[in-house]
Amino acid sequence: MFDTTDVLIAGAGPVGLMLAAELRRDGVKVRVIDAHDERVFFVKALGVTARTLEIFEDLGIVREAIDAGVWLSGADTFQDGAPAFSAEIQREGLPYGALALAQFETERILEAALARNGGHVEYGATLADFTVSADFIDARIQDACGESRTIRCRWLVGCDGARSTVRRQLNVAYEGDQYPQTFMLADVDVEWNLPRGRMYRFNVTGEGGAGSTTLAALPVRGSARRYRLSMVLLADDAARHTLNSTPDFAEIERIMLPILPKGTRLSSMRWSSVYRVSHRIAQHYSHGRVFLAGDAAHIHPPVGGQGMNTGLQDAHNLAWKLALVARGVASEALLDSYETERRPVGLDVVEATSRALNTVLAHGEIKPAMRETQLLVGYRGSSAIVADECADMAAELPAPGDRVPEVGGLVQAFVGHAQRLQEHLGRGHHTLVGYIDDDADGARVAAFDAVVDAWRGALGTAASAVLIVSPKLAHAASFEPAREAYRTLSDDAGAFADAFGAKNGMAWAVRPDGHIGFRSALCASDSLVAWLRSALHGDHMGLNLSIDRP
Repeated sequence: MFDTTDVLIAGAGPVGLMLAAELRRDGVKVRVIDAHDERVFFVKALGVTARTLEIFEDLGIVREAIDAGVWLSGADTFQDGAPAFSAEIQREGLPYGALALAQFETERILEAALARNGGHVEYGATLADFTVSADFIDARIQDACGESRTIRCRWLVGCDGARSTVRRQLNVAYEGDQYPQTFMLADVDVEWNLPRGRMYRFNVTGEGGAGSTTLAALPVRGSARRYRLSMVLLADDAARHTLNSTPDFAEIERIMLPILPKGTRLSSMRWSSVYRVSHRIAQHYSHGRVFLAGDAAHIHPPVGGQGMNTGLQDAHNLAWKLALVARGVASEALLDSYETERRPVGLDVVEATSRALNTVLAHGEIKPAMRETQLLVGYRGSSAIVADECADMAAELPAPGDRVPEVGGLVQAFVGHAQRLQEHLGRGHHTLVGYIDDDADGARVAAFDAVVDAWRGALGTAASAVLIVSPKLAHAASFEPAREAYRTLSDDAGAFADAFGAKNGMAWAVRPDGHIGFRSALCASDSLVAWLRSALHGDHMGLNLSIDRP
């Protein structure tokens, strides 16, 4: 006999935990295994982007993450002990700033979210191998004592890191290379006179360029002096240390103190490591019922803190698709879009971070950029599951495939504070958003009501809806805002109309991951439901089809 589940996740790092927590929230049966006997407490990945914080908000854990991290205000570069360059990290107009959050804290928060949704991690369980059939996968699991058992699942997701067992058994190429430089990392307390909350880079130039190196420092919550220090080792020091070794405190002091400002003192070392940086991407992110996410799919230099964040967003993209298929709302054709959408993102991150690391190694500085927020990631090219009926709209306006922009100032009757559009999106739902600015005879509201009925009939509990109306309409004597089938919000500040280029009667379908799936100038059931059938079932036969409620 064997255990069964819908989804088996190999690896309980941030990516595996994110995927599991989202799937459990959406009612999908999940098993999570990890080869470690317990969670480890190392500061590996550290930076969390604005887009990842939006995803944490969707999962209901953003406040916990903020409280466990340190906001980053800027980046300062020193050259041979003298200030050389300073840059502020953009905050205006963004939903969140940049947060330094230790990986073990990310894992703690995500594991707690998984537990709240009824899941847990099976520690000390290693994926030995698996066999795939037409309808299921049999995965052989080995515990710490060497005993084996089988878990039968519908889908297997490898979140098991750069040395992924899942990827290797699939025989998927991991294309790329390793940088020749050797890096040293230390989690220590640092006593100096530099302000808290900034990233620092210290460059030292040797004679004739020989002996040149760079060291980066990022703050870690837990002590007002706690930092993660990472530097490129000089050739002689690199030769003294084997990869993945853990240098002692005396060695950390010997190598790092000469690079740091005069008078700096180090103490309380918690962890150290010697490592190499690679840039690789899997040739494929999926093969039938098996998927790769996170480091199993891509690995790249840590410049800009893109690695863990890209993996978390892999999980966010895959989770809603697996949930809809597992619940019978969508066909397995939807799962093909995971690789179509996420592999180009992974490839772009690998290439961009590789260029950035080359810049650091050559010039010793890197400037924070908007792309590092990951708010610009979009899927306009995902023609299989996004569609647009508004060809005349300006290119800079949010279009199908784009992330929904930050919009505030929305007012709901009987609620005494303004709200953000993002509060009404996601949470595992496809959300229909309509806009009406004038409706003298009530026909447009009636049309939206009819579309909402069709929307809910197609998606069931995976559907939600919100109607945005102009202040003029909201305050009209004949307008009735209290409708139980959806929320009605007044665009009192005009922020929604400005951000979306909204015109009377328009509609948008927003996917569970906060990206627009469909846009129409006319809120009509036929075209909306036809898009749903095309996106969720891979049926591209036309616009006059309907979806039966599962």
